[in-house]
Amino acid sequence: MIRFRHARLEPQAVVDGSLRLVEQLPRLGALIEQFQKRELSSWESIAFARRACLFRYPSLNAAPVDIETLLKVRRSEDEGRDLWRTLNRVSENLIRGGVSDHHRDRRGKLRSVRGLRGIDSRVGMNKGIWDLAERALDKRHVQIREPRTLPFLPSRREPVVIGPHAHRRPPAFLVT
Repeated sequence: MIRFRHARLEPQAVVDGSLRLVEQLPRLGALIEQFQKRELSSWESIAFARRACLFRYPSLNAAPVDIETLLKVRRSEDEGRDLWRTLNRVSENLIRGGVSDHHRDRRGKLRSVRGLRGIDSRVGMNKGIWDLAERALDKRHVQIREPRTLPFLPSRREPVVIGPHAHRRPPAFLVT
């Protein structure tokens, strides 16, 4: 990672940092090509969005929208099932915000994702999602598999809790 202190910035430090960045470009280009070649199933896309959502919210229940909303396409260039386009859609929807699942909260307000304003939170979110995408390249490291039952349905061993404070465990395919 290349970092600069904004106070007393030395011109030579900017030049050195720029040269280090240029050295990384071929590796980044190769990674992007791999992301574009890696097709995701619908379950893998949803699992990717769920994990990315957990970088921003403490739990899936705390997210203001359904997970599928994070996969929403804003422009035609982002349509597709490859990892690169999925990464871009999820990242933009979590960082830029503004997406809604057209449901209302208890007060009657439309639920939507609010945009991140701070540079540290934006960079942290981008890094987390990028790392998640790198792990998703190798299916062995990210155990994303289609669940045997529908997600968020309790198993026979779990008690069914009904009410506004019902916290359910994430399905097994989310656990790495």
